[in-house]
Amino acid sequence: MTRKTAYLLGILAVVIIGTFLYVDLCSECRIASNQEAAITPQSITTLPTYPFLVNDGDYSFEANENFNFNESSPSFLMPISGELKNGIFSLKDYLSSNNQKTIDLTGFYSDKEENHSSFSTLGLARAHSVKNHLVLNGIPSEQINTMGKLKEDMIPNKGVFWGPIAYNISTTVEEPSIVN
Repeated sequence: MTRKTAYLLGILAVVIIGTFLYVDLCSECRIASNQEAAITPQSITTLPTYPFLVNDGDYSFEANENFNFNESSPSFLMPISGELKNGIFSLKDYLSSNNQKTIDLTGFYSDKEENHSSFSTLGLARAHSVKNHLVLNGIPSEQINTMGKLKEDMIPNKGVFWGPIAYNISTTVEEPSIVN
C-alpha cells in the first residue's frame, strides 16, 4: 500500500467515525429524531387536531396540517408542510388584494402548561410566533391580529400539540373623516 492510499483510507475512516459519533452523541439530533418518531398517522387521528382553516365568504382554504407546538413552548415546530406553505401563500394573495380584510390568529393553550414567554398567555405567544412567520412570508403585520385563549380540552400527543391556532378573517371598516 502506498502512502497516498493509506492517507486516503485514514481520511475516509475519520469521516465515517465522525459521522457515527455525531449522530450517536448529538443531543439535538436525538431530540429531532424523537420528534419525528412522535409523529405517526395513528396518533394524529386519535387526539384532537386543529386544521389550517380560513374561511371568508369570498375565500376559503383548508389544509389538514397546521402549526404544531411542543408542550409549554411558544415556538412552532419546523419544518412546516408544503400544504401549509401553500395555504400561507394563498392567504397572502387574498389579503394583498383585499386591504380592508384582516386575519385574526387565536393561539390556544392548556392550563397545565407553563408559560415561560414574555406574553401574558402562552396562547398569545403562539399566535405571535405564527404572526411573525406570516409577516416573513409577505403578509403585512397591520392585517394580522393576535389573541390567546384557554382551551382545557387540549391533549398533547407525546408532548406535541397539533395545530393549537385558529384563524378568522374579518373586515375593518374605515370611518369617514369629518372635514370642517
